[in-house]
Amino acid sequence: WGVGDAVAQIAPVLSSSEINADADDNAVAQTGFEYDFPRSARAVAFGFAIHAPLAHLHYNFLEWMTVRAGFEGLSIPVFKTIMEQFVYWSWVSNSLYHGAMGAMQGMGLTQIYDRVADVLWDTQVAQWAFWIPVQLLNFRFVPVRHQLNVVLLTSIAWTALLSAWYPPEEEGEEQAKEESKNATYE
Repeated sequence: WGVGDAVAQIAPVLSSSEINADADDNAVAQTGFEYDFPRSARAVAFGFAIHAPLAHLHYNFLEWMTVRAGFEGLSIPVFKTIMEQFVYWSWVSNSLYHGAMGAMQGMGLTQIYDRVADVLWDTQVAQWAFWIPVQLLNFRFVPVRHQLNVVLLTSIAWTALLSAWYPPEEEGEEQAKEESKNATYE
């Protein structure tokens, strides 16, 4: 998760500096880019302490359900993908991501709930577009013992997307949102 966050922070700066590279060799320095180490630390903490152990349990449980139900052949990737994307895993993992990021940014329970409620559906739709093809191929062609490795490598791109779409909110943005909500309820 930390690598994905680093990609999300650095790639936009590098791509914009490549466009301006002809104008000046110090284009990256001129952008005022400052790497956000606490942001990456939050991503690493989430990936290491929350997502990795739960993903391990998820893949073991998913395989157990598949064997127990007696699925064979092409029904295996379809069953696993449906269970993972629509029944439980994507909803849990995306809620945990947004909730944990909010908590590590110092948000209160109400703010975390609002954050998850605001972004969960859009995250789910993006997840389905990204992960369904990946997982159908993964579950069909990759041996079970390597499936989590495929997911971990592919997660670099997914995490970069999540980190780019949902960067940490600045204090001023949070305060403005809170004032806006309070004004609405008055």
